[in-house]
Amino acid sequence: MPFAVWGCHEHEEPGDQGHDHGHGHGHGHGSGDEEEGPEPLAITRWTEGHELFVELDPPQPGKPVAHHAHITILDGFQPATAGTFTVRFSKAGKVASEKSVEGVARAGIFTPEVPAPAEAGTYRLTMIFEDDGARAEFDCGEVEVAAEAPASEEEAGGAELSFLKEQQWKIPFATTWSTKRKMAREIPLPAVVDVASDDQLTIASPTGGRFFFREAGAVTLGTALEAGTILGTVAPSVAGEDFSRLQLALDEASLARKHAQHEVDRVGPLVAEGLLPDKRLVEAKAELATALARLRSAQRRLGQIVAPQGKGGIPISVTAPGTVAEVLVEHGGPVHPGEPLVRLRGSGTLWARARFVARHDVVWEGASPAALRLGGQRTALGHEAGFLSPRPFVDPSSQLATWTASLGAHEGLAPGATGVLLVRIGEAVERVAVPESAVVEINTVPFVFVQTGGESFLQRRVTTGERDGGYVEIVEGVEPGERVVTRGAFDIHLAAVMGTVESHRH
Repeated sequence: MPFAVWGCHEHEEPGDQGHDHGHGHGHGHGSGDEEEGPEPLAITRWTEGHELFVELDPPQPGKPVAHHAHITILDGFQPATAGTFTVRFSKAGKVASEKSVEGVARAGIFTPEVPAPAEAGTYRLTMIFEDDGARAEFDCGEVEVAAEAPASEEEAGGAELSFLKEQQWKIPFATTWSTKRKMAREIPLPAVVDVASDDQLTIASPTGGRFFFREAGAVTLGTALEAGTILGTVAPSVAGEDFSRLQLALDEASLARKHAQHEVDRVGPLVAEGLLPDKRLVEAKAELATALARLRSAQRRLGQIVAPQGKGGIPISVTAPGTVAEVLVEHGGPVHPGEPLVRLRGSGTLWARARFVARHDVVWEGASPAALRLGGQRTALGHEAGFLSPRPFVDPSSQLATWTASLGAHEGLAPGATGVLLVRIGEAVERVAVPESAVVEINTVPFVFVQTGGESFLQRRVTTGERDGGYVEIVEGVEPGERVVTRGAFDIHLAAVMGTVESHRH
């Protein structure tokens, strides 16, 4: 809500050098015998992308008027470093006086000296900033051009805090308008992000042993795998008694093969001479074949155990395509029979599993997941997000509730991340609201800092209500259309508490 106020905010802390803009109107710090001039006119205006804060002497007919105009680029809240600044007095649609200056006198500051119209009267004051194709026109309202300066207006609304443009430009700082917006109730629930159970494949070890990836580091989070891809091998491992049994089985199979071979060698000539029936040779060869099979099996089983790095072990392959969501074992790590090795996800559908103490005071029907907050970062959920059941499941014995929401596919969300699931319930109602970042707690009490001028602010204690979509309802303390600080509010508080305001000389 644009406005203009009379007066300049002087800073008279011990050791401070004042708020001297070099106007020559005497509100800086000179000798005590100097006669102070009239209070300057302070004007603050906003466009969608720029802020203007200007101070000027009350214009007198035909006399030059010194301006100190601060231009802030709202995207990033940075001072303008170049451009053209124009000041124009007009009346009845005709320009009475105009002057432009090229370039800044100092970062963010233009200092044009514009002659006031020759005749006294009421004029429309317009200021224009242009730079590299960007243009911001500020309607500064009507001003009186008179030989005598108008009386200063009384300030209302409590003691103002000063925070200079130079301070604002040095820190993360931002402002916006308080507005009326439709808001529902938003309830936070602790939650864990997980892969949807119908969109994941868990690959487990078929036996105990040690698992070796096909290549160390080749299978990591996000790796895309095709069906049939070999993940690695499991080298079965057994205790000493089992190893001895396998070794004994190998020795017995070797002896059995030798015996069967010896029998074939003995029976063969006798059958050829007709001393034994052909049946005896067939039986001996069958026993030899059986012994050979047992020997090969015993050799293979023992070889899988003693083979280095799983070579010759049991190959583990991917049965369906997917992306690695979790790697649950280390390369060469021990595994038990049935232990999960790798978990894959298909389309990337994620779930948020909320687990909380049952709340019987809330009507959950019609609720929808609105956003997920992880590490202070809020991620809005789209229309594809929804709960898998109409209401939470409550364990009757523990009174713990579980509710799972499908989030769809979201880049940047990783399975296993913990955060807060924000659930929207009830009908949306129009409320006065500000961004959540505009509300700061000071000694556990919520406050909002309202900007009353380019460098002046009011610290308002507020009563908050519902939260929805990154905004918080202000039940009391802020009206619609007031400019509020969304970044840097606590810095204003600290500057006021410490009583330190740096020099503002230009």
